[in-house]
This record gives sequence, structure tokens and C-alpha cells, in this order.
Amino acid sequence: MNLLSKRAGRERRLVAGLVLILVLVLYSSVAFAHAKLLRSQPEANATLKQAPKTVELWFSEELEQSASTIIVTDQNGKHVDKNNVSLGEGNKKLQIDVEELGPGTYTVEWKALSTDGHTMKGKFTFTVAPAGTQAAAGQPRQAGQAQPSPPQPSGSPTESMQESGTSWTQSVVRWFKYLAMMLLVGGFAFHALVLSPSLRQSRSMNNAQKAVVETVSARRIVLFSWLSLALLIIVSFVELVLQAATVFDKSFGEALSPTLLNQVITQTGFGLSWCLQVWAIIVLLVIVFYLSRLTKREPTGNHRLWWWVALASGAVLLLAPGFTGHAVAASKEFPFAIGTDWLHLLAGGFWVGGLFHLALTLPASLSVLEGRHRLHVLHRVIPLFTRLAIASTILIVLTGLYNSWMHVDRFGELWTTSYGETLLLKVLLVVPMIVLGGINTFVIHPRASRLIEREESVEDGEPANLSRSFYRSVRVEAALGVLVLLVAAILVFLQPAREHPMSRDSHSEPTTEARMAMR
Repeated sequence: MNLLSKRAGRERRLVAGLVLILVLVLYSSVAFAHAKLLRSQPEANATLKQAPKTVELWFSEELEQSASTIIVTDQNGKHVDKNNVSLGEGNKKLQIDVEELGPGTYTVEWKALSTDGHTMKGKFTFTVAPAGTQAAAGQPRQAGQAQPSPPQPSGSPTESMQESGTSWTQSVVRWFKYLAMMLLVGGFAFHALVLSPSLRQSRSMNNAQKAVVETVSARRIVLFSWLSLALLIIVSFVELVLQAATVFDKSFGEALSPTLLNQVITQTGFGLSWCLQVWAIIVLLVIVFYLSRLTKREPTGNHRLWWWVALASGAVLLLAPGFTGHAVAASKEFPFAIGTDWLHLLAGGFWVGGLFHLALTLPASLSVLEGRHRLHVLHRVIPLFTRLAIASTILIVLTGLYNSWMHVDRFGELWTTSYGETLLLKVLLVVPMIVLGGINTFVIHPRASRLIEREESVEDGEPANLSRSFYRSVRVEAALGVLVLLVAAILVFLQPAREHPMSRDSHSEPTTEARMAMR
């Protein structure tokens, strides 16, 4: 027993070390960004012969008007804009009218909330030259056209961009949300699609033994469901406050304001996703409460319908993340974006969430049986879960390829952009999970079959050794699944490769004449 506990302790320390290394590696190489400023009119640090009537900014993604702003001020900090921000050109252009501007330097401060729920902000200056200033090379310039700027006074602001809020905090919160969702949905899927059918197919146990195992597993899954829902409630509140802090540039404490929280819910696209998530949680709370009552009052009853209702409700819950992040931003150009994102998460819930319960629920459920009966149930569980895992893996690969096609322009961007490198890391973590699944299918399951065939001559320790090998493999596979979910949570807040500056540099920039024509 001491040997087993020491081995388990080493495995936990190994997983913790892998998580720490992964976070440090990603932290050193990742830059969070989404709706990037592509260009502006006037340009940053430009000197204009004639004062502009409007300030226009073009972005890489569609924006939400509710929290996208432009403020134009003179050298004294006085507002010179008309406070009439509007969107145009497919909601990718942000513009505002300005007053009659005299000679001087003006500062443009902007903030853009993209449809994926992420906020960028920046600041730059432009100068209106005094009347009579000659254009470069003595040639007249068109009204409003920019010419090279003279040296800026010390301390004058230049073009800058940064993301509002704390993306690393948001990534950690998203990671916990994924863990809770996978554990919740995986429990329902494991009970309905794996354990219950395995017990029904097993001929080595009587009905009383099957009922005991199913009751223990049901109660354990219900316990993990309560824990998952409690975590989801906490996460839902925290991510709402973080979104308010990001959108309105407030601290976490200031973002607790009911007014700000209500504005995020009712006036931004994030509110749709959040409300769907909250309503799904409420429905699941009712279902899990009812399942909890049933497993206590009627432990031997047939509650199969309720497990399927719980699984369907969990599938609805997994729709919510698709309405924030890259999927919703790409949904106009790629109509299946939200659907494939949902299927990707659903398949992950069946596979990764199922692994969690293979490691956490199955050992406790089978502990009430003697070694021979445990072996028979394990012999049924492995092929059933393998079929579920294979179907889920195929769906994950297909939807993953579609999602990668949406967000990665060229194959080379997989190792030249932060998004591509992180996506590659996710794939590299999935590969050993598939290998371990293959070991369970092609090594451990045949060994279990051989032990069952020569059941009378099997030594007492052989079934236990086989079970330990299986559970050790499953724990490592589940730990890798935890890391995959961490990488997925980080990807949500990374700038897709298709918007990366390196990608844009390869395309020709519009000429000055073209820019003027767009006005």
C-alpha cells in the first residue's frame, strides 16, 4: 500500500511539473491579441496640410459598437471630437467626426471590442501643419494627405497598442471551465454509453452485484457533477467580472458594479454566451438534484432516461463557449464555425471527460467486487470506451482540421506564429493520448481476454496487476488531457495566424492614392 501511494504521489508531482513547464514555455512565447488596427486615416505621426473632418480606423475583425470608442484631444487635453462614433464597412471600420481643427498636434485614443469578446486599445498622434507649409519636394498635396512628420516633442505619445484586461487570468478561468465541463459531460456519457452497457452485457455477475456497482458509480458521478457545477457557477461569475473589467478598463473590484455587469450582459455579444451557459447550468442543477434523489431512494431502479436527459443538457452547455472567441468572429466567413467548435468540445467531453471517470469513478465502482468479477467488467469496459474514444477522436480530427483551416492561412504559420506553435503543441499532446489508448486496446484488453479464458488457472495477483497497469495508463492519458485543455484555453485568447502581422506583411499595402480614394 505504501508503494502504491508513493507511486501515485510521484505521478501527481510529474503532472504538476508538466503543467508548470507548459505554462512557463507558453508564457515566454505567447502574445495575446485579436482585433488588430490595420491602418488609420490620418496615419500615426503624420503631418497634414489640411485638417481632417473625420478620424477613421480599420481593424482586422468585426467590432461591437457598444464598447468601441475613439477620443480625439488637442495639446491641452480638450476633446475636439463630436462624440458620434460609428461603424462602417462591415463593422470593421471605426470612425468619428471632429471639430474644425487648427494647427497643432492631436492625440487619438481608441478602444475596440471585437465580436469574439476581446478588447484592444491604442493611442497615436497626428499634426496639422500651419497654413503655408510646403509639401515635401515642393509638390502640392491633396487635402488631408499625410507627409513625413517633423521630430516629435519629447514625451509626445506615439502609436501604441495593447490588450485591455488580463488575458492570462482569463485563460486560467477558461481552463477551469473546460475541466468542469469535461468532467460533467464525461460523467453522463461514461455512465450512459460505457459502464451501464458493460454491466448489462456481463454474464459473470448476478443482478444484485450489477445493481451495487451501478449504484456506486451513479452516486460517484453525481458527486463529481455537483463539484463540476459548483466550479462552473464560480467560473461564470468570475469570467463575467473579468469581461466587464476588460471592456470598461476597470479593476476587478470596480468591475463588480451591477451597472457594468448588466451592460456586459445586455449590450455585448458576450452576454448571449454567458446567459446560455447560466441557463444550462440551472437546468443541470435541477437534473443532478433529481438524479441524486433517485439514486438514494431507488438505488436499483432504472434511471436510464434521466442519464440521457442529463447528457443532452450537458451538450447544450457546451454550445456556450462557441459564442465567444474565434468561432463567432469567423462565423460570417465560415458558416459552420460555431457548429464545428461545439462538436469539437462535445467529442472532447466524451473522450477526455470519459478518461477522467475511467480514472476517478471506475476503480471505486469496481472495488465492491472480487478480482474475477472486476476483470470481467474491465474486459467489457475497455472495448466500449475504445469505440467511443475512436469516434470522438475522428470527430476531433475532422473539426480540428476545419478550425485550423479557418485560423491558419498557410502551413508554414504553424511554426512562425504564436497561434500556430500553440496549436502544434496541442496536437503533440494528443498523439501520446492516442498511443496510450492503443496500448489499452491492443495490449491490456487481449491480456484480460486470455486471463478470462484460463480463469481456473489464473493466479490471485494477475487480475490485480492487470488492473493496475490499465489504471496507470488511464491516469497518464487523463493527465495529458488536462494539459490539452490548458493549451485549448490559451488558444482562445491568442491572435489567429490568419491575422498575424507576419501574414499581413506578405500582402501588398494599399497605396496613398488608394487610401485617399477609400475616404
